[in-house]
Amino acid sequence: MKRAIRLGLAAALVGGMTGLFSLGSTAGSAAPACVPSAAMHYDPHPGVTIVQTSFEDGTLDNFVPAAAGTGSVTLSSDQHRSGGCSAHLHVTADAGSLAKMSSTALPAGSKEVYADGWFKVATPGLFRNDVPYFRFFNGPVRVMDVLRDNIDGQMWLRIAAPDDTFTYTRLGRVAGLGAWHHLELHAVAGGPASTIDVRFDDQLLYSSSTVNTSARALTGVQVGAEHARQMGDTYLDDVSITAS
Repeated sequence: MKRAIRLGLAAALVGGMTGLFSLGSTAGSAAPACVPSAAMHYDPHPGVTIVQTSFEDGTLDNFVPAAAGTGSVTLSSDQHRSGGCSAHLHVTADAGSLAKMSSTALPAGSKEVYADGWFKVATPGLFRNDVPYFRFFNGPVRVMDVLRDNIDGQMWLRIAAPDDTFTYTRLGRVAGLGAWHHLELHAVAGGPASTIDVRFDDQLLYSSSTVNTSARALTGVQVGAEHARQMGDTYLDDVSITAS
């Protein structure tokens, strides 16, 4: 099922954010119990490796965290899919609450990008809202993303078209709360000849021959929302991002 909603591209822009930009645990808490020796197998996606991490080195590697208000981006040992650590994005319903982490180190002119990782949504967000997983950008414009609807847990693919509309495609799977799920978003940016594949829990849910997108290149991958009050608690582990 598809539905198109006209939205100004301004709503998809990464606005200038003010507030706290941070990484770390809450003041006074113990350091996460990461396991640097933990080995993780990554699928050999083609392209230059931008991120490949299980967060066991105690950093976010090539992800850049941004948080504001009551939002936070931290390393956590409370939840982990492998080893002893994961990344945790926490956002509340308070005004100005924001948390996201971005990889903007894609080579100039990148057309093909794979984003592969494990997500766990621990708490639901606001009714009639969603929790974003991977988001692909071309400069400040969000080109596509995969999200979880807070009403029923359904997974959706959202694509920005050149005419300032978003097309929503229901992927036909429910992402249960409190469980780890494996997501792979693969895109080749080519304007009206773009292609997209989405795999969820190792099942191919969406594969396009051609899709008309607003981008001919991709410059960044983001986890979390760039706008405030996108409430939820999301954990991320075992991530691989490649670009070519």
